[in-house]
Amino acid sequence: MFRLLFLLVTLWSLSATSAQTVLQWWDYYTDGANNQAMQDLIARYEAAHPDVDIERTSIGFGDLKSRIIQAAATGTMPDIVIVDNPDHQAMAAQGALADLTDYIAAWEANDQYFDGPWSSTVYNGRNYGIPYGSNATALYYNEDVLTEAGIDVPETWDELRAAAQALTTDTRSGFCLSMINTEEGTFTYLPFLWGNGGDIPDIGGEANIEALTLLNTMMNEDDSVSRAALNWGQGEVNNQFMAGQCAMMINGPWQIPNLEAADLDFTWRVADWPNNGTPTSILGGENFAAGAGGDTDAAWQVISWVTAPENLLPTLQISGYIANRADVASNDVFQEDPVIATFADQVAVAKARAYGENYPQISEEIMNMVQSVMIGARTPEQAAEAAAATIMPLLP
Repeated sequence: MFRLLFLLVTLWSLSATSAQTVLQWWDYYTDGANNQAMQDLIARYEAAHPDVDIERTSIGFGDLKSRIIQAAATGTMPDIVIVDNPDHQAMAAQGALADLTDYIAAWEANDQYFDGPWSSTVYNGRNYGIPYGSNATALYYNEDVLTEAGIDVPETWDELRAAAQALTTDTRSGFCLSMINTEEGTFTYLPFLWGNGGDIPDIGGEANIEALTLLNTMMNEDDSVSRAALNWGQGEVNNQFMAGQCAMMINGPWQIPNLEAADLDFTWRVADWPNNGTPTSILGGENFAAGAGGDTDAAWQVISWVTAPENLLPTLQISGYIANRADVASNDVFQEDPVIATFADQVAVAKARAYGENYPQISEEIMNMVQSVMIGARTPEQAAEAAAATIMPLLP
C-alpha cells in the first residue's frame, strides 16, 4: 500500500513538473533599484501564474549585447530579453528578436504609447517589442543663482545663450553638458539638432549647421561652456553642477538620487529642453522583447502582463523609470512631484535613436563632427558636409 501511494505521488509530481512552463529571461540589471524591480516583477508574475517558472539571468551591461549576438547566431536566444532601446533595431535586423506584430495588432494597449518609445521597437515596419521604462534629458538649473541674477529659466536658444553668458563667472560656467566622443555626447547633442527642426537624414543641412554654430559660439566665443565638456560624461557634468561650478546643465533623472543625497547649499529645479522651435528631448530606457526561436506565445503572455498599467506602475516606482504610455504617465506618481512631472513631459516628446542597424557608427560620426567644430578643426559647414557623406550610406 505504501509503495502504491509513493508511486502515485511520484507520478503526480512528475506530471505537475512536466506541465510547468519554464521561460528564460535575460536583462542587464545586476544590482541596485533596477535589479530589485526585476525580482519583484517576476515574483508577482509567478505568483499570479503558478504554472510558469521564469529563470532570470542578469548579465552586465557591457556583455549583454555580445551575448545576444552569439545566442542569435547559435539559435539559443532566451524567451524574454530586456533591450537598451537604441540597440533594438540592430538586434531585430540580426534576427535575434521575434516578430510580435500579429500579437500587438490584437492588443488593446498599442495606442497608449508615446511615439518615441514605440518607434524604438519597430524595424522595417514590423514590431519587435514593447517599451518597458523610459527616461529623457532636461535642463537642470541652480535656482538661487538665476534668481540672484534676475534671469528667467531659458526656453529658447537665444535665451539659453544669453542666460549662460550672464551666469558665467571666473569660477562658474553658465551651461554644462556632455560633449565627450561617446554615446553620452550624442545623447546630449541630438536634441539640439531635433530642437531646431532637423534630423539625422538631413544632417548636412542648415538645422544641423545652426546647432553646431550655437554650441561653438557658446564654447569658443562666449566662454559660457567649458572646453572640458569635450571630456565630460554625464556623471562629470553632474559633479560640476553639484559643486556650484555650473549654473545650468543637461542631464537625466538618474541624477536625482545623487542630487537629493548631496548636502547642497543651493536649490535646484528642472525645466524643459530649450529649443529653437521644436520642443523635444531624447529617449533613453529599455524595451521588452521575445527572443527568436523561443516560446513566443508564452513570452507574449508575460510581456503583455508586465506592461499592463496595474503591473507596470509598481515596477517603475521601484526602478525610478518614467512611464512611456499615456495611461500610466497620467498617474499621480508622475505628476505630483514637479521634477518627475517635467521628465514625464520630456518623455512624451522624446525622440528615439531609431536609425536602423548602423546606429552605432552613425553615433560615432556625429560626435566626430561635433568635436571637430569645437576644437576648431572644421567650420560647422565643413563638419556637417563631411558627416553627411559618411552617415547617409549608413541610414536604412
